[in-house]
Amino acid sequence: MMRIRVLALVSLTAVLAACGQDPEVSQNLLPPLPPAPATSAAPPAPSAGTSVELSTSPTLVRIQQRRKLLVGARIDTPPAFLSRDPAGGGYQGFDVEIARDLAQRIGLRPDDVQFRRLPPTQLQSAVLSGDVDLLLGGTADVPSLTAVGPYAITDSERNLVIKADDRLLAEELQRMLDAAVADGSWQRAYETTLGAAGIEARPGS
Repeated sequence: MMRIRVLALVSLTAVLAACGQDPEVSQNLLPPLPPAPATSAAPPAPSAGTSVELSTSPTLVRIQQRRKLLVGARIDTPPAFLSRDPAGGGYQGFDVEIARDLAQRIGLRPDDVQFRRLPPTQLQSAVLSGDVDLLLGGTADVPSLTAVGPYAITDSERNLVIKADDRLLAEELQRMLDAAVADGSWQRAYETTLGAAGIEARPGS
């Protein structure tokens, strides 16, 4: 009989222990951690090789998109500066070399230059209408045009003429002309054209 009572007491204690916990112990238990929030994917990094685009010049953007630099020149430009090559039909001369150098600095090929020879009465309107991106050796004698350079000084100054409202283009072209002088491109163009023709000239910067 005593053995039965002891077993009953042990069983009762086990049941009570299974059904509940000491209140002090339960108060010390930490609440369960909330589920971790879903992490969103990291934003894609900018692609490598994106062009700095030289500037936000609208003219430069158009040149890069069409992959062609449109250059105007007076129809009566002296042959040492610009003339047709009788053998191949292409253009040659100091202004041609300068235009091709600018094209390369913009990110085009030297051959990606299209020359348009214009009478004096159409020079300004060609620039203002966008028929040419720049004019070689022209004058900016109206407020809507501005001169960059000079890119060569002979008996007069030869400038690049562009629209006056494209200040960023003016800054970029001046930087390119300065770089051509600094890296020797200007001198090489001079020696094979003006220098060979006996015409003295010096860079404007």
